[in-house]
Amino acid sequence: MYEAGKIRNFARKVISMKKAVRVLALVSGAILAASLLGGCSVKGKNSSGEGHIHVDVNGDGKCDLDGEDLPIGGGQDDGQGGHVGDQGDKNDDQGGDKGDNNQGGQGNGSSTEGRARLLAKAAQADPVSYNSIRSDAFDAYLASVERFSEELSARAVGTFAAENAENFVLSPASVYTALATASACAGGTTREELLSALYTTESVLNANYSSFYRLIGGAQEGRTMGCVQLANSIWVDETSATHVRDDSLKTLSKNFYCTSYSADFLMDNAAANKAVRDFVKEQTKGLIDQSFMLPESTVFALVNTLYFRDIWNEVGAELSESGMKAFLLADGTTKSVRRMQTEYFEGRAARGKDFSYFYAKTYNGYQLKVLLPDAGKKVEEIFTPENIALVNGTKDFSGIDDATRTRYLTRLLLPAFEARCDEDFEEILKGMGIRALFGAECDFSPLFSEGNAYCSGVRHVAKLKVDLRGIEGTATTVVPEAGAVGPGDYTLVLEDFSLDRSFAFLITDRYDNTIFAGAVKSV
Repeated sequence: MYEAGKIRNFARKVISMKKAVRVLALVSGAILAASLLGGCSVKGKNSSGEGHIHVDVNGDGKCDLDGEDLPIGGGQDDGQGGHVGDQGDKNDDQGGDKGDNNQGGQGNGSSTEGRARLLAKAAQADPVSYNSIRSDAFDAYLASVERFSEELSARAVGTFAAENAENFVLSPASVYTALATASACAGGTTREELLSALYTTESVLNANYSSFYRLIGGAQEGRTMGCVQLANSIWVDETSATHVRDDSLKTLSKNFYCTSYSADFLMDNAAANKAVRDFVKEQTKGLIDQSFMLPESTVFALVNTLYFRDIWNEVGAELSESGMKAFLLADGTTKSVRRMQTEYFEGRAARGKDFSYFYAKTYNGYQLKVLLPDAGKKVEEIFTPENIALVNGTKDFSGIDDATRTRYLTRLLLPAFEARCDEDFEEILKGMGIRALFGAECDFSPLFSEGNAYCSGVRHVAKLKVDLRGIEGTATTVVPEAGAVGPGDYTLVLEDFSLDRSFAFLITDRYDNTIFAGAVKSV
């Protein structure tokens, strides 16, 4: 036991004396959206100015580097290290066996079990209706959220979709939620740049974020579709957890609906990563099941997950399909595919510069908005912040022409498709003005009483599936009556908006908050 403890403490001492700046990675995803912001090494100073974490090789309870009495880290003396679960301190939530903290979470010698200890549980995020929280100030805040979503979406599609012919998707809502939570952990220039990129201020964010979070993804008991399910969490390395400010964890819990855990990334890295993986897997209904491979040097990680699913119609019946039609792929080749036929919605396809656009609705009112480039134009050329704002801002698709007494209804003809993303968003966010987060000047002092950490990468993981039954992705709320009856003496005209080549898309809620955005280049 002494040797194991000595080796453990020696390993911590080596890492500290290297002044390693640990990993901070932001993973976001969606249809399942997982957003992960990870931390790096505590940058504390001893009397000689050397950066270090506390170490105690001889076990006398004092730091060998500065002689200070060491605070007692929770979860180190119970020999069990409860698995991640709603209670945080139970061993059976992930179906694993008990194991000694120094044994790498191997349980009975089988596969690695995830282990983490609950520090603070997130406050209950009860859903709200828009009318109950509506105000000029809140509408202005929602506009700032959408401005961020427009810029992020255009930059990401322009960067990643342009690089290959594969379908691409991101979740602006997930990235926004993760960065807003990160701003609550940051100080100085780091916080200023985060808030600037989010087009808000600290006071505006604090006044409106709770309402936004609950509007988008409030916990609706018993709902398995037709609503967004959001979860925020922070994962702190066991050594660094002794330097985390309790008041910060309380703020994260109350204002950002964030659950806090501690895990041993240094000496039990496999078990810590498994705990994060299990959390993401559970929150995304098993659709994101992968290790994010947070290294042993991880100090903390912010994890946001987002899941959405809805059907096209009340009975959950599949859409009908058209016959085989040619579809022009992004690489210039054509492919014969069947296209789904959505219901008719009032209006006609509208025009923007070099593209046309229309929409379809799910049963609970989420909207799939498609942007079809004109012949000879690429998806990334027309998917700009200005065009996204135009599409989301269009409320009237001219369904009634009083001059000719004509009523128009239009349906989408589009192929079923899937899209995904697993990319590093660091350069995207730097282009939006977030720079201090990725450098040695990064300030996380509001979270840590000693030392600091910085972000060395931003990873976004997303998946989306649109098929005959519905959409698996992210969204919220309900909009009924898409086919309301028009004047009885008007001529009814039915039109098709056929997607026969690569196109861009948005998935929004009824308030036009962008949940997903992306490009379909191959089917």
